[in-house]
Amino acid sequence: MTQGNNKYILTFQDDLSKYVVAVALGQQDAETVARAFVVNIVLKYGAPSVLQIDQGANFVSEMFQNTCKMLKIKTIQSIAFHPESQGSIERSHRVLAEYLRHYVNEDETNWDEWVPFATYVYNTTVHSATRLTPFEFLFGHPPLLPSALKKPPEPQYNYDDYVSELRSRLQTVHHHAHNYLIESKSKSKENYDKTSGEMRLQVGDKVLLFNETVHRGRSRKLSAQWIGINYNRD
Repeated sequence: MTQGNNKYILTFQDDLSKYVVAVALGQQDAETVARAFVVNIVLKYGAPSVLQIDQGANFVSEMFQNTCKMLKIKTIQSIAFHPESQGSIERSHRVLAEYLRHYVNEDETNWDEWVPFATYVYNTTVHSATRLTPFEFLFGHPPLLPSALKKPPEPQYNYDDYVSELRSRLQTVHHHAHNYLIESKSKSKENYDKTSGEMRLQVGDKVLLFNETVHRGRSRKLSAQWIGINYNRD
């Protein structure tokens, strides 16, 4: 759950396919969040067997927990102050915020209007971990992008042929993506180990400094994150 200009974005992500569902909300009370979860996830994609949640009061509330219990969904809470326990969705948040940062108006009041476009771009872009688009991984076929409308029409199948082919595609996709995920996590650890050493800077080196200044009425997530300076020991 992230915030901007008194609006909130509720984000869910399938851990295997990396498919993201983001919903803009006007408030974040437990009833609103529970209703948004049921309407945008359960009624469209089915109830997940396991749902990892953060320590937000709306998720640990009695109402949300009872909703999950009624739907037979097991909830697992992430560790407080350890965003790496939800590393995948944290990275997705950063990508979505980057998309939104480039298109919101100057006073950042219309970011919620761009959320569906940002999630569509995310879900139809090849993910580095699975090497597939989240859309194709979830639905078993590539998304119908505007450019695809110019291609010759796809052959028509009867019901049995379609189900058989879809099942075969999904089984193949899941097998390959599972192997890619394992490989990706291994490479991520290797890359982190390579860059986790001490960094040495000289006075005058050009560096990026995290910008802690946020203009009143604007969101930190949608504002420029870094400013360029020359390094100075002071």
